[in-house]
Formats: sequence, C-alpha cells, structure tokens
Amino acid sequence: MAPRKKQKAASKLHAGSNPHKQTSSSAQKVSDTQAPAPVAFQQALLDVFCRAFHDNQRDQANATIQEVKGHLFMRDFAKAFANREYLDAYALRWSASRALGYLDIFLHGDLQPVWLSDINTASSPDNNANDPLQTTATSSSGGACRVACIGGGGGAELVASAAAALLAPVPRPKAEVRAVDIADWSSCVEKLTTALTSPQQLSAYASESAKAANKPLIDPGRLQVRFSQHDILNANEDILRGLLSGVHLCTIMFTLNELFATSIARTTAFLLALTDTMALGSWFLVVDSPGSYSEVTMGDGDAATSKRYPMKWLLDHALLEVAGDAGKNRKWKKRVSDDSRWFRLSPLLKYPIDLENMRYQIHLYQRIEPEDS
Repeated sequence: MAPRKKQKAASKLHAGSNPHKQTSSSAQKVSDTQAPAPVAFQQALLDVFCRAFHDNQRDQANATIQEVKGHLFMRDFAKAFANREYLDAYALRWSASRALGYLDIFLHGDLQPVWLSDINTASSPDNNANDPLQTTATSSSGGACRVACIGGGGGAELVASAAAALLAPVPRPKAEVRAVDIADWSSCVEKLTTALTSPQQLSAYASESAKAANKPLIDPGRLQVRFSQHDILNANEDILRGLLSGVHLCTIMFTLNELFATSIARTTAFLLALTDTMALGSWFLVVDSPGSYSEVTMGDGDAATSKRYPMKWLLDHALLEVAGDAGKNRKWKKRVSDDSRWFRLSPLLKYPIDLENMRYQIHLYQRIEPEDS
C-alpha cells in the first residue's frame, strides 16, 4: 500500500515538525443548526438494540458486560471481542448510545452537504471533474446512499447511517451500509439488521389495530447491509477497492487513534490508499476521543527522545500534506473540524442499562480534484 509515500511520511515525522503548532483552519462550516432526531425515534432505535441483544439474555447481560468492561479497561481488545457473547454485550452496552450520538452527528447542520450531494461513481478520483463544492446544493439525485464504516462492526454506525438516510434533509430511498472490522461481528450486524427491518414481536393477545400498526422501523427494501472482516492496515488495494468503490461516505469512529497507536506508518499508508480509492465528491468522516485521549507516542518510550503526536495532526499530515505532495495539489478539502463537542442523551429515553453522553472531536473531509495549496 503506497510504500514510497509511507517512507516519505515517516521521514517527515522524524524531521522535527511541531504537531502542536497552531495553524489556521481550512474547515468551512455550512451551518451550526442542529436538527436532532425526534425523541420517539431515538427510543425506537434503543428498542432495536434491546430486541437484538437483551430480550433473550436478560439474566446474563450485566455479568457479561462487566467481563467485557474489565478487558477494555486493560486494553486487551483480543479478549474483549473474543466471542459472540462478548460482542453482543458490547453492542448492547456501548453501541446503543453511540448510535444515537452518531445519528446526531449525521443530522447536524454542518454535515448537511454530505446528504445533499452526489458523487460520480463512474469516474476515477484522478479524472477531471468540477469542484464538488460547486455542486453540493444542486446535485441531489435521490439515489442510494452508500456508507462504509471502518471499525464499524459494533453496529452503532450501521443503525445511525440507516436512520440518517431516512431523516436527512433529502431522504434517500435506500441506504447501503458496509461495515468493516478486524473481529467477526457478522452475527451482531445480522441481528441488528433483522431488528431494524422486522416488526416487533407482539403478544398473542394484541389487538387487530396493534397488529396492523406493527411495522418495521425501516422497510427491508430500503436497507442493504454487508459485513466484511478485515484488518484494514493489512488490506491490499483490491480489498480496499471492493470496500470503498462507489462509497458516498466513509467513517472511522473512535478507531483511528487505535490504528495510529498500532503503527503510524501503516495507518498513513492506509489513508493514502483510501485517498486513491475514493471517488471525487465523496466524504471522509473521523470521530474520536478529544484532547490528550487521542495522542500517539512515537519513539522508544524514553521521555527525552519520544514525541507525542495528536491524532488530528497525524490525520491532517497524511491527507493534506503527504497525499497532496507536501501540500501542493491537495486531494482533500477539510470541510468541518471541531476539537470538542458533546452529545447529551434526553432524560426521556428508557433503556435497561445506563447510557452515557458522548464527548468527541470531529473532522470531515471531501475528496476533490487535486488543487494547488
């Protein structure tokens, strides 16, 4: 995956650049207007998680969640995601509130262009095309919205993407969601998809009017889901092309910092390969923990020789500098950047397990025709 660029990126990091240096932001906010999902709809999404993971394991759920929580605290992700019971418990405990937080992000005013614009799926990113910003407000064809979720096996992105396609300013007739993860979340994804697209199970004594009104939250014909198990840092170009071809939006939610912590060079190479794969006009959304929670140490661990790099700086360095040949002929435009936001849950929501508010940083980029800096 782009070994020459990978070496170039690593050499620049060692050259003594200051990742904490303040620079002017190139992000452009379209609107700060919030358009939250109705509380009743949010409750319906929580009910989807309950039907998928809680109804059949009420007695065991809390104990399993505590086991997973212990593994996560020790950062032993291999054990935390070692079996289906753990994966289901994780989705029940953490993915449910994340799904509402992600939906809130998708519906925020400054992400409206993501849902209003279309991409040219037939053209290569290197072909000539008009500046996507110029067609943002006018090129909505109402076609299917394709979303790829790197690290999205837990189902939060799946549920949020499917819901956003329905609630967006210009609702899409269909959402195609591709979830990619290193662990085998296929069963979890299947359970959530079934819960989203199937009516609730009613009592045998339910009234005829209740039965008639019992519809799935999302019509099965409006949602297509595919799960792929891959270590994204070892995925070759053919795999990436299969995952990202024709994708409207690619997301990496609370995962990119872990990838950088695994290997800065390999993660940078992945971001460069992603750049070469995604179509002109498509979008790349990164959400992660804010501040010092998303920093990567580079060096041998000695405080005198090691450097700490904010994930945000590493991300910009890869997409806006290395991918664009030292900042020239840039292939990405940074549309939104915010170091700290909050999503707070409505007190009216009901769930059998405590839910948590979400604080995060957010960065949104759009793939453009290479331009001079």
